[in-house]
Formats: sequence, C-alpha cells, structure tokens
Amino acid sequence: MRSVQVHLINASPEDVRAALSEFAQQHAPEQWLYPCAARRPSLYIEFFTDFSAYQPDDFDRLERALGKRPDISVIADVSGRVPGHVEIRAFVECLLTRFRGIAYDELALHCWTLSEIRSGATVDGHQFFDYEGWHRDTTCES
Repeated sequence: MRSVQVHLINASPEDVRAALSEFAQQHAPEQWLYPCAARRPSLYIEFFTDFSAYQPDDFDRLERALGKRPDISVIADVSGRVPGHVEIRAFVECLLTRFRGIAYDELALHCWTLSEIRSGATVDGHQFFDYEGWHRDTTCES
C-alpha cells in the first residue's frame, strides 16, 4: 500500500474524529474507510497522537513545516486496487480545509501545503502523490 500522512496542529482528537466521520465510514474506534458506500474501500484511515516511533529527523522536518510538532497525525493507506489520486485529494482537502497542517507523501519526502497541492507545485519534477511518476523514474534509472 501507498500512504499519505496529514499532520495537524491545534486540532483536538474529538474534532478530527468528527471530521473523519463526516468524510468516511467509521469502521473501528480509530479507523475509517473511504469511500463510504464502496464494498471495497480505497482508503484505510487512522489517526494517532503517539509519536514515540518517530525519529528526530522526522520531527525536525515537521517542526520546520508546521512551526511546532504536530498534535495529531492522520494516515491514509491507499489500496493497490486503485490509483488513489481522487480519493487522496478528497482526504487531504477534507482535513486541510478544516485544520492547520501539512500533507506528507512517502515518495517526495516533502511537507506539502494545501496551496501547493491545489496549484500543482512540483518537487523534483513530481506533484503531490505522483506514485506513477516516481515509479517510472526509479524503474528507468535501474
């Protein structure tokens, strides 16, 4: 699976739960599935407030982007059955229009703002969540 994390500041767990419950179907106490009506969801969403597994470099990058350590992080794992672009964009829009934060896709290693994502900004020639492009580039280099 491919993953995108959204790191939020000044957000309470209750407010994030409420936003996620409006956006997706709650499946377990801290897990949501999107899209709601699909038999086979495209996104598996969870959030956490325990950052004990994070490395210091991870926090440095987030603190530079956010101005402080995140209060809550939400991760969406994308099913391999779908490209996931539309679903991930909806997920990020849902959270970053309601809360202050950034999105982090595991390929670009960049903390994306909502305005960067919306404008189609690029990092190393790739837009946010450009899985196919990164895969193509790494395959061509081999």
